[in-house]
Amino acid sequence: MIEPRNYWESCFEGMDPESHDFSKSKPASVVVDFCDNYLKDEAVVLDLGCGGGRNAHYLAQRGYEVCGVDIAATAVEFCQKRFARFSLPRTFRQGTFDRIPFPDGVFSGVICVAAFDHVTLETARTSIVEVRRVLAPGGVILMTFDPPEKDEDILDEAEMLPDGTLKFVRGEQAGMLFRRYQDGEIKSLLGEPHIISFDHAGNGTRVVVCR
Repeated sequence: MIEPRNYWESCFEGMDPESHDFSKSKPASVVVDFCDNYLKDEAVVLDLGCGGGRNAHYLAQRGYEVCGVDIAATAVEFCQKRFARFSLPRTFRQGTFDRIPFPDGVFSGVICVAAFDHVTLETARTSIVEVRRVLAPGGVILMTFDPPEKDEDILDEAEMLPDGTLKFVRGEQAGMLFRRYQDGEIKSLLGEPHIISFDHAGNGTRVVVCR
């Protein structure tokens, strides 16, 4: 099961990347740390679930060869125009986590920030295999998972699917899926032997570097 497209498509409606003020668009701090500690200068990096491209933009400015994938066509179009505006090389494609539209072994790094917990557990299990398919030998993956107590105040707007994933059916987040992973579930999903580091950010976000 793939996450509903309508919620993610709506996130970029009415936004014009050719006039938008990007001065406050900063990369996630974990992405900066990941680059400093794990990526070589010539790295080819996939931003999976790239959204509006804030992390991809930073990666490109650092000189990496960057590709982005997002389920939302509006996000892909937004990123393409954003990168064109700043004369940055760009490759953005619409796709899903369990069907990444790139060949085997092309990326020395993959980042997936606050995105992998927005699919069902079944899709997540299929997707981690797919992520590793496109990862080059010796490559590294950065993943973050939101705190498990996130959205506690709007649980009445969601229904729980059989696997424990929340599906929001009302409110501003209607159409979004969110799985509230516990630490042990993340380790089981990724496979503990593959995990290089597993840290907790100050806000409760789990930050995982793995292979």
